[in-house]
Amino acid sequence: MADLVQRPPARSLRRRPWLWPALGGASVASALWAAAVLLLNVGDQSPDLRGYRLDRDSCKSARLASLQEELALKSVPNNVDEELLKHPALDQVHCSLGFQKKAENKPGGHWQVSTTVGVAVALHKATDPRDEFDADRRVTDLGVVAADNVKPVPDLGDEAFLIVEDFGHTELRVLDGAAVVTLSLSTTTFYEGDMGTAEESPELPDVSTYWPAMISDMRELMADFRRS
Repeated sequence: MADLVQRPPARSLRRRPWLWPALGGASVASALWAAAVLLLNVGDQSPDLRGYRLDRDSCKSARLASLQEELALKSVPNNVDEELLKHPALDQVHCSLGFQKKAENKPGGHWQVSTTVGVAVALHKATDPRDEFDADRRVTDLGVVAADNVKPVPDLGDEAFLIVEDFGHTELRVLDGAAVVTLSLSTTTFYEGDMGTAEESPELPDVSTYWPAMISDMRELMADFRRS
């Protein structure tokens, strides 16, 4: 009997096709749209100038009161050089102030200690300078310094650090929005008069002793460049 019972033929189970192509296309389109929006937003973001403006009178605001006091009242600025560069992507100003410590006049001649203070501002109007600022932290006009020669400075701009290039030269760099502000200081000695009567040259001062004054003057400089 069991063999005579005819079972209905088994139905073949046909799976409905998945909508992977459609879903995949939608996902790709969505991802492309999101990327386009992101790129569009990034392209629309211009650097934050934070009120910085550079002109031919910018260097006149470089009072450097703290450094002048630290360099001693006998020191006087004997020259100021200024250069302004304007470009749609980048404005720059460079100032150089020279100080000479008055020495006691002696027969035949005397040694003098000369100090040069440089101020430079680069105002990036097209791109954010942050990555470049970080990448160049060890790079100076005299070469590449060791990592230990770069000292971070807290609570100054977005990011700041002091660089010791050698015993007679140091600089302070600050990133503040789209502006990179640099204050440098270098010292040297020279002899005025007949070298045949020259005594031993004086030792150069340790430029790290000027760091507090440089930080103080940097705060004033940043405020002045935003008001100029």
